Amino acid sequence: MRHFAATIPLLLVALVALLLAACSTMNQDDCLSADWYALGLEAGSQGESRDRLDRQSDACNRHGIALNRAAWLEGYEYGLEDFCIPAKGYEYGRRGQAYRGVCPSHLEGGFLLGYQQGRTLYDAQQRVAQVDHALQERAARIDDARYRIYRYQEILARKDNSDSDRRRALANIRYLQRDISILHREMRELDFHRNEAVRHLMQVQAQGVQGW
Repeated sequence: MRHFAATIPLLLVALVALLLAACSTMNQDDCLSADWYALGLEAGSQGESRDRLDRQSDACNRHGIALNRAAWLEGYEYGLEDFCIPAKGYEYGRRGQAYRGVCPSHLEGGFLLGYQQGRTLYDAQQRVAQVDHALQERAARIDDARYRIYRYQEILARKDNSDSDRRRALANIRYLQRDISILHREMRELDFHRNEAVRHLMQVQAQGVQGW
């Protein structure tokens, strides 16, 4: 039995983004007690862009409180030193996360080396998942068509149905049978593509981490 990857609805992605944005909002107490260096360090170590600084600044400005930009940026730069390494790049790419171009030039090369390797693995996994989803969708359509054929066969079997009803039922059965035949052909093609995708994934996995 194939294991079909679950897809994440775009609505859920948008909801997560909204929740993350909400978490970055600071109230008056937060602004008064903030360790700006630590907040910058956190943002940098997570690979966030400097947009977080602007959001936090705007939030505190609404309370008449100015943040310490110098301390925030100092922490941010140190945080990037922790984030912009090949191992973090690999994990970022492996999870399919988008790189925001935050790494300084002297660190970006190593980060991108790891990121590209992780992204290659992610893309290979996604290709298998996409084909599996397409196979699942066609299998469901075949099951539905077979059920509908069964219901039309019941119409053919009933003596009290008119000849026109039987003719329509027979025509629909033939149509559904053609549809099933097409779906089976598509599934054979998808099986071929899945085998290719799995072979590619295995090659990527066998290569492992290289160059760092």
